[in-house]
Amino acid sequence: MPMLVGDILLRQARINSKKVGLVDGDKRLTYTEINERVNRLANGLIHLGLKKGSKVAFMANNCHQFAETFFACAKAGLVIVPVNARFNANEITYTLNHSESDVFVYQNEFEEITKKARPSLTTVKHFVKIGGAGEAVFSYEVFLDSASPEEPKVPVNMDDWVMIMYTSGATGDAKGVISAQRNLMAMVNSMTFEVRVVPEDVNLLVMPMFHAGGLWPLMTHFYRGATTVILPRFDEEKVLEMVEKEKITFLNLVPTTLRRLSLRPDLKNCDLSSLRLIMYAGAPIPLHQLKEAMRVFGPHRFNTGLGATEASCGGMLNIDVGEHARALDGPLAGKLGSVGRDSMGIEVRIVDENDNEVPPGQVGEIIARGDHIALGYWKMPEETARTFKNGWLHTGDLGYKDEDAYVFIAGRKKDIIISGGENISSLEVEEAVTQHPAVTEAAVIGVPDEVWGEAVKAVVALRSDYPEKVTDREIIDFCKGKLAGYKCPKSVDFVKELPKNPAGKIRKVELKERYKVQK
Repeated sequence: MPMLVGDILLRQARINSKKVGLVDGDKRLTYTEINERVNRLANGLIHLGLKKGSKVAFMANNCHQFAETFFACAKAGLVIVPVNARFNANEITYTLNHSESDVFVYQNEFEEITKKARPSLTTVKHFVKIGGAGEAVFSYEVFLDSASPEEPKVPVNMDDWVMIMYTSGATGDAKGVISAQRNLMAMVNSMTFEVRVVPEDVNLLVMPMFHAGGLWPLMTHFYRGATTVILPRFDEEKVLEMVEKEKITFLNLVPTTLRRLSLRPDLKNCDLSSLRLIMYAGAPIPLHQLKEAMRVFGPHRFNTGLGATEASCGGMLNIDVGEHARALDGPLAGKLGSVGRDSMGIEVRIVDENDNEVPPGQVGEIIARGDHIALGYWKMPEETARTFKNGWLHTGDLGYKDEDAYVFIAGRKKDIIISGGENISSLEVEEAVTQHPAVTEAAVIGVPDEVWGEAVKAVVALRSDYPEKVTDREIIDFCKGKLAGYKCPKSVDFVKELPKNPAGKIRKVELKERYKVQK
């Protein structure tokens, strides 16, 4: 009988009943306690009248309740919709309405923004708040206390959906990626193998749990009966404190946060001896920054790869600790900077515009297939047909393979900016910028940034007849009222006219070349 997502917890409650599976602040939950709380939540949601396939949206900073809600949905045949904790009211409204969510679970911290969104929500029937109750709002803990701790009596199979995770901003290009039980279990098996998770591991979870980078470490460590320590968000001092206090062995970071830790002058005073593996992914990293991090932390602790939400939050390519060390100074010299070779259970090809595989050294689009590739995009059949074509995920990333099948990223086909590990649609930012009454047109690009990998830059042409002087700060502040903060431009340049091709389209390649060394 195939193992389902909910069986991960059921098994650990049986064989590791007294072992601590989650640490969240002062709360230390054993696998038995986690499984019981998950069952209570699952049964409570079923009691509300939710049927198989009903959607449960969840918005919070990292917390044990995310793990509980994720696994409760998996056990009850429901579908979790993680919501970016940095979204504004408009973005929340879009995500919940587009996903047709029936229930919204959220932290008390997001009460005010939820109140703003609430009148516009068209499908949500029930609200559950973590950290209190309110008018027509269930208290999360009271909700659990009133439900049965028994295993939910819902028939669940490998083809049932578990999650719709949105990939970018919640307007325009936002896409809800559908992952079924079989996709997520294939991902768990692949990632557990690639990063060699063992029961003795202690995972420090600092990546957002609403993000692919937070979900897969949680699932793989539960799968192996390891312990996960949760931080609400990335905090340099807290990370180092927890590494020492909890004897952390596994840490998943984006290059931005890895860089911030590497540069701390007090790092030499910290006991990092327990750290077995530091995973970095989610954005490009300059080679000199990687070498510096390897010098600071040691060359035998690093692992990276190329993953995607469309791969059910897992990796498609991987280069592990031994390969990193040998690439720094050894027989794999020249491989440093690669995102690795095909992950377990995944086949990766580099193809031309006609999907013909190209020879080693030639740049093409990276495509992948395997059991943990997701089913497609929710309510976007045309986009699904383009991206999940002929059984292959077309990533939109450009790269090449060398003669040893190591893949190197050469750029991105899609017009996406990756800043601090977050995907940002330039079209969405352009839409916000051009709503300013003084702006005639704008192009938004990513420019190199030592801290964020890429920073959002808006290049703007103004109306000649606008009566007032417009500043870059004014444009940035204007966007803050329309977008989550991380999507807003970090800099604005004003030009008389944007470069265009004969067809009248803005030449972003030219702009990127112009600003390639500007921070």
